[in-house]
Amino acid sequence: GASDRDLHYNSVLLDADGGSDILRNIYAVDPDNGELFKINQQMEILYAGIRLKDPRLYLSFGMYQRFNGFARYPKDLADLYFKGNDQDEDGVPELEDGYSISGLSFLGDLAGVFHLGLNMELSEQLIVGGRLKLYSGSLNILSDTNKGNYFLRGGAAGYTHNFGGMDLAILSSGFIKPDGSRDLGSPPEILSGLFFLQGNAGLGIDLGFTYFASDRVTVTGSVLDLGFLNYSNKVTGYQIKEDFEIFDTSYFDPPTGGESGYWEDLWTGYYDDGQLEQKLDTLTSGYLHPRSVKLNASVQYDLGGKSRKPSSIYRNVACYTDSGGNGVSHAAGLQLFTEFRPGHPLWAVTAFYSREFTRQIHAKFTYTVDEFSPTNLGIGLSLRFGKFNIYAAADNLLALPVVKESNYQSLQIGMNLIY
Repeated sequence: GASDRDLHYNSVLLDADGGSDILRNIYAVDPDNGELFKINQQMEILYAGIRLKDPRLYLSFGMYQRFNGFARYPKDLADLYFKGNDQDEDGVPELEDGYSISGLSFLGDLAGVFHLGLNMELSEQLIVGGRLKLYSGSLNILSDTNKGNYFLRGGAAGYTHNFGGMDLAILSSGFIKPDGSRDLGSPPEILSGLFFLQGNAGLGIDLGFTYFASDRVTVTGSVLDLGFLNYSNKVTGYQIKEDFEIFDTSYFDPPTGGESGYWEDLWTGYYDDGQLEQKLDTLTSGYLHPRSVKLNASVQYDLGGKSRKPSSIYRNVACYTDSGGNGVSHAAGLQLFTEFRPGHPLWAVTAFYSREFTRQIHAKFTYTVDEFSPTNLGIGLSLRFGKFNIYAAADNLLALPVVKESNYQSLQIGMNLIY
């Protein structure tokens, strides 16, 4: 079926938004090369599916919790954060050196997702499916498409910090109080936000198809998370849309190891003396956040053995109908994945080979090329014992001996009960 490649490093058995894995995926790119960081965590709380009286129809429903984090590495701002205006650390600030603010882009989002899906076999060749999603937002913080630049000027009386071309905004729900202090709330408050008890709600859909082009060739495609989430609970945001200057008797010079406290004290000082207060707009109205849309496409060629047809467009784990034949089923194919992120779409191309060793043992081997790694080898294993299906998958196997130097690692373990 057209299983979701939200985690595009192909494992064996995935639902349209994840599967039952606890830790979904964590990876990053060296800041000097790719400038991207991403973390996905997902826990499936409930999933069930049933074939209706009309055997062409398959109904599924469930709920899962998901955390999604994404950030571009803002090199200019990071340099300024750690070394201030004295980048060469010679005790003399570099005047007129420019720092761009446009690299600032990040997202942190914790939500519960309730879903109801229906797949329909239109013909022997074509299966289509759709799924309605209700989102319940618990925590959110985001900032993207920012613009601006900073440079320092000096004189006998002191220094002028210049901020020009400014268009910067940070929005949050449940993260920050209007005074700028942190406000994550208690664990029960965070948990309640996953079940529509905090007022943040949204709507989305998934669409997909499976087309059997011939007895051996299968083509799939899907578009996922077409939707939005409206945040209205504990909303605090900050916005700067005009140029300004800050005068100080000193230049930016954070101490090594004490950068966080230095910048917090500096912010408080500038805000209290009025140099920031009039330039910084505090936002408390709700905001709409579009979900990150994902596109998937694959083609698979059956190399021989038993002919198989998936019972669900989103699940390729559970049920297959055996149409006869002898030998062991094995297939090869290619899969494409794209996830649209602010300012930087993510992509992956995966070649895979799957093999059913017995009716109870099925394995999948993958090779993925993407912007995080050109040599990602993965393996997945599915075991079936009666009505229980147990699966495990791991990616980036070549990096396991030197995991501390790896850009990412992924391990998935799960179990399905099949009726």
